[in-house]
Amino acid sequence: MVMLILPIVNKNRVMNVHIKIKSAEKIRTGVSFSDAKESEIIVNREKFSDSIFSNSKEISAPIEFVRSKSILYPRNYLITTKQEPSSTLYDVYEVAQPPKKVNDSLDKLYSCALTDMRKEVPGNKRGRYVSFAKLGLEDHLTDEKIAKLQKIVKENASEEWPKLFQKEGIADLKETLDFIDTFECTVISDTTIPEDSLQDVLKSLEVINTRDSRNLKNYYNTAQSNRDIYSKISYINQIIYKKPLSLIKSSKEKQKQLIKVKEESEYKNVA
Repeated sequence: MVMLILPIVNKNRVMNVHIKIKSAEKIRTGVSFSDAKESEIIVNREKFSDSIFSNSKEISAPIEFVRSKSILYPRNYLITTKQEPSSTLYDVYEVAQPPKKVNDSLDKLYSCALTDMRKEVPGNKRGRYVSFAKLGLEDHLTDEKIAKLQKIVKENASEEWPKLFQKEGIADLKETLDFIDTFECTVISDTTIPEDSLQDVLKSLEVINTRDSRNLKNYYNTAQSNRDIYSKISYINQIIYKKPLSLIKSSKEKQKQLIKVKEESEYKNVA
């Protein structure tokens, strides 16, 4: 499988977080259909490979295709992975409709997650790092906008917020939280590195300046910038909802959450 990985510094540790679309569910494994190629997106029987979007060099082309083919009938859509090695078989995902557009940067993040499913080779594990900064996320989270948000929330009743957010041109801050909530972020077990250990390694490799040392430095820089941007999003969540963002969860926390959801579902069925 392919993993979209967010390196991030947290509490003097560098963690690797797997980002995926929360609604994406693998519904078929080891199949091949005559009317569907590998690495395909299918929306209302329309195929990404047959569309003008497939020729686009824009990162956000996949989500633009999904939205354009969902205007009349907004239904779940399908994604096929790449074929298995030495085989014509692939896996199939079903995904719920994407959220409405907030900005280009979030669309790029969503499209990266779609592309990772399309490029997945069943049975093969490989990862690809994502940088919030390179996607341009921080450009939409300016200190000026956050200060306006803070002032409105502090001085006005909550029912007045939407109108005032719109008036001040900061409605996208609340919409960013809603968009981000479509992702599931899980810390990859046994990949956490103490930050001081990583710094020691970088210091010792600084003299030789090899490609490996430069890649490691870029990795650490990405983890630091991801932390800074995530902190801003978390602060916005704190201002609006009076609690920090809890998007990133450990495998254990995720398992507890799944058990809780299952128990609640079973209780409702009994009731």
